[in-house]
Amino acid sequence: MRQNISKMTQKVLPQILIQSFAIIITAIVSFMFMTWFVIDFFGVKNTYIAAGYEILGTLVIFIFILVPLNTIVYRQRMKEIKTLSEAIQKVAGGDYSERILIQRKEQMTPIYENFNKMCAELESVKILRNDFINSYSHEFKTPIASINGFASLLLEKNLSEKEQRQYLEIIVEESSRLSKLASNTILLSKLSSQQIVTDTERYDLSEQIRQCSIILSKEWLDKKIEFSGEFQSVTYIGNRELMQHLWLNILGNAVKYTPIGGEISVNVIVHTDSVTVTIADTGEGMSSETLEHLFDPYYQGDTSHSSNGLGLGLSICKRIVELCGGTIKVESELGTGSQFTVDLPL
Repeated sequence: MRQNISKMTQKVLPQILIQSFAIIITAIVSFMFMTWFVIDFFGVKNTYIAAGYEILGTLVIFIFILVPLNTIVYRQRMKEIKTLSEAIQKVAGGDYSERILIQRKEQMTPIYENFNKMCAELESVKILRNDFINSYSHEFKTPIASINGFASLLLEKNLSEKEQRQYLEIIVEESSRLSKLASNTILLSKLSSQQIVTDTERYDLSEQIRQCSIILSKEWLDKKIEFSGEFQSVTYIGNRELMQHLWLNILGNAVKYTPIGGEISVNVIVHTDSVTVTIADTGEGMSSETLEHLFDPYYQGDTSHSSNGLGLGLSICKRIVELCGGTIKVESELGTGSQFTVDLPL
């Protein structure tokens, strides 16, 4: 805000100085002209009469020059204010797609730029709200129906303690699923409307991936998965929290779909101006149809694992990589495992 005010001040001050200089020059030139016109041309010798004519003539010339100039400036300012006013009325009516066309740098440019930024933010909030309502309501029905159904069963008095515990576990599981669904839907909608990565910092990307592997160590140790990796040290500038979300999602999927005794490998390869991270597993693999829709929100190609996921993780991963200016691709065949390759610019 202070920067924009400073920009406007820098533009206004030269205009004031130029206008003041023009007024002074106009007054001097007008007075000199009237002095020559009254004394030399008409030959008026009386000092008082000559002074009266000089002052009167100077005022007339001064008015004839400045009035058109001020009229032009006034009309320009009114045109700019009218443009802003009409745009504000459209936004007030709910049209957040409105933008003010900035044809050239002028005094109102910082205000127009701020207005356009405001509209972009309002539009993204509207998209976020609509996406959340449409997507979340669609996925909301199944878990809430389960919670409602098993809660109703718990009201019956002839249930055994084992049945009660079983139903309570299902309610806890489904409520946890709802919580994750809400969090991931909001995150995906937010990332979809986001255009730049904020809160960036410099850190070791390889060390972060190694730490994510350690976080998931209990899962892959329980399944006796052989985990191997090559982590070349690389300094990366990015949002640490978003990138951790990315690696945990991909690694988590690899652990989930790799059978007992399988293998998972992670390789971080540093290039001149980029870094490539490959995460491969010897899991179930994916069909061509699943690969085609893999990054679609709420899509789950393997229905046998649908209760363990929400179908949002890879959509979020893809959006994070896109925001970082990178690419993510998958190579997979049924029965041969999958390999995720993430390329990120440095």
